[in-house]
Amino acid sequence: MGVVSIYLVGFVRDAFYANLEQRLQEEAGLLSEGVSPLMLHPIDLEGLERTARRTSEIIDARVTVLDLYGSVLADSVDPLTSDEAFVDRPEFRWAANIGASEVTRRNPRTGEDSLYVGSRVEAGGLPVGIVIIEVPVSRAQSGVNRIIATIVLAALIVACLSVGLGFYLARRTSRSVKSVAEGARRLARGDLDHRVRALSMDETQELAAAFNGMAASLREMVGHLSAERNKLSAVLDVMRDGVIVVETSGEITLMNEAAGEMLDASMSRAAGSRLVEVVRDHELQQLIARALATGEPIQGEVELLHRRRFLSATAVPLSQGPQGGVLLTLHDLTSIRQAETTRKEFVSNVSHEMRSPLASVKAMVETLEGGAIDDRNVAQDFLKRVHRDVNRMTTMVNDLLHLSRLESGQADLRPTAIELEHVLEEAASQFRLQAAVMDVGLVCDVSPMLPMVTAEEEKLLQVLVNLLENALKFTPAGKTITLWARDAGDHVEIGVSDTGVGIPREHLAHVFERFYKVDRARRDSGAGLGLAIVKHIVHAYGGEVGVTSEEGVGSTFTFTVPHALREA
Repeated sequence: MGVVSIYLVGFVRDAFYANLEQRLQEEAGLLSEGVSPLMLHPIDLEGLERTARRTSEIIDARVTVLDLYGSVLADSVDPLTSDEAFVDRPEFRWAANIGASEVTRRNPRTGEDSLYVGSRVEAGGLPVGIVIIEVPVSRAQSGVNRIIATIVLAALIVACLSVGLGFYLARRTSRSVKSVAEGARRLARGDLDHRVRALSMDETQELAAAFNGMAASLREMVGHLSAERNKLSAVLDVMRDGVIVVETSGEITLMNEAAGEMLDASMSRAAGSRLVEVVRDHELQQLIARALATGEPIQGEVELLHRRRFLSATAVPLSQGPQGGVLLTLHDLTSIRQAETTRKEFVSNVSHEMRSPLASVKAMVETLEGGAIDDRNVAQDFLKRVHRDVNRMTTMVNDLLHLSRLESGQADLRPTAIELEHVLEEAASQFRLQAAVMDVGLVCDVSPMLPMVTAEEEKLLQVLVNLLENALKFTPAGKTITLWARDAGDHVEIGVSDTGVGIPREHLAHVFERFYKVDRARRDSGAGLGLAIVKHIVHAYGGEVGVTSEEGVGSTFTFTVPHALREA
């Protein structure tokens, strides 16, 4: 405010003097035009005197009229004091030479500084005299002082009002800013629902509005990010492929459940641990190192020896620089490899199973063609063998076709409500004679009053026949096979238990797979299709299959069949 006041005082003073000088210059010009007719020959000295005095009274300044030689023709002051020598003064010379002058100098008569303004008088296009107006500087300064005093007083009043208003506004603004600052702190602590209120109607209101808008946008953004994070977490949780994010330091920052299962790692222990501590496999480490070094995705297959797993691993750098880490995805190829191995073994087994009866049939036919057909006993024996081998191949082909239809969903299944006791007794009766011949006990233990189930007698009988036939193959003489059934809530559980050789633990997870054979050394153990057919038939009716076994103790194969729906 002080700087503005000083500048304003100087500006007003300069403007006042400039305006005074311009006004006097205009008045001198008008006066020169007014006295021009009075200075023609003969010069009207009385008229010039009257004009000088009248003009002096109007403009409150001294007026002097001179000829070109500096002689005073008229003066507004006492003529006795008008004998000053003007010819050597600058205002006279400049006015005579250029037509106008403006000089501030000391008046020798009064000893005060005065402003002199001169103007040349012309008549008929020729200069005939000079008009000079004199104004004491002190007279002008008094006007300037009054203006300055007014400005200073106004400045003091404005300053006082400004201080008071500034204090008031600063206090309100400070409270608004403190409110916004407190809102920012609460927002930083996670209170995204907090909003601030402006306490003044100035820029802080815009600040509060901007803050509230930012808080709303941030809350919406956090909500979207949270939803996306939940979606990503849900996707990662249900993915069958393993996903791991590894930093350049080797620290694991993300691992889904599938990856933990593949690597046999605890999720709680893996987070924040180094990958080399979770899984000690140099191939995975090399894969990640190559991806970081080249900046390109690297794909390879890894075999985990400790769990006999085959994994397809892809390491993708998360950024072009070395600081971004690596995204490692793992796809379990174990089942595919096992399926490939099983199919190869199945082809080999089926080829062997088909080759043996075909070779036998061919040899017997050639023997009959060579003359053995004339021997009735030999011919009948060979024909029985041919018939048995043909039946064996036909059964294998039928099992393959049946399994194919079940797996493709094209099997013609028409489940109805059936009584279980009849089907169980029929299955047991088919094997009693064979069991007796093999010196194996066959017991049927069925709970009384079993509810009706939803299935087909023919398909259910096929399931029981396959299980009983499988049990007889691996139960030695003197042991027992038990066929049992019991009600288990919304379904009936049926099982075939034997006291045979049992199944090794590593085979239990695969016994229901097609083409899988536990005892590959037994030539009469079939092609490994019976249990696969059992599983698919039971699943088609909405049931489940299971197996428990202990080597040297025996095995139990179970399956469930849902209750028949009762009509209301």
